[in-house]
Amino acid sequence: MGARPSGDRRQDDHDEPPRTACRFAVFLRGVNVGGITVRMADLRELLEELPVRDVRTVLASGNVTCTSELDAAALKAAVEDSLSHRFGYEAWVIVVAHEDLRALAASVPPSSPTPAPTAGGTGVPVLPELHTYVTLFTGTDERDAFLAEVREFTDRPVGLDGGTAVAWFCPKGRSTDVPLAKVLSRTRYAAVSTTRNLNTVEKVLRLLE
Repeated sequence: MGARPSGDRRQDDHDEPPRTACRFAVFLRGVNVGGITVRMADLRELLEELPVRDVRTVLASGNVTCTSELDAAALKAAVEDSLSHRFGYEAWVIVVAHEDLRALAASVPPSSPTPAPTAGGTGVPVLPELHTYVTLFTGTDERDAFLAEVREFTDRPVGLDGGTAVAWFCPKGRSTDVPLAKVLSRTRYAAVSTTRNLNTVEKVLRLLE
């Protein structure tokens, strides 16, 4: 049999087809608090050394948007490894594809404040100012474990589309001392979840559009 013509570029059996580039949001947990400082300029520089492009950061709490041919799991592993080596801490990130972040953000229900006792004898109930938070988990098992733990709470979180996030509400200024927040602060959830104000999630989403 003659040699294959040089112009015959059949794909070998072991070759993989090229991946389609996707847009991702990357959420870092526990940076710029507790002694772990990651400047956003340094974070952008680090990510630009990985197989990603179009890197942008949102606020100083570790929110990134980027484009990559890597899948979500591979991107998560690459970012965590780079952060750990560069900044000397055990890094945890949660990676969400653009379409998944859009779906979960769209499924966040409006807050419904419970009237507080009337003030000053006016007979007019006082409605507290509520903030909406989104807690992202690394997977459905982790989210379900959290939901099971807080199922008896009066102010229960709401599961969002996609299966790996919940929304919850609390009065302004109390995001760290309400019962839900105290459960999330436990060690078992430290590596598997991160929480953002809904406003931050929406800012990240706008950069992905």
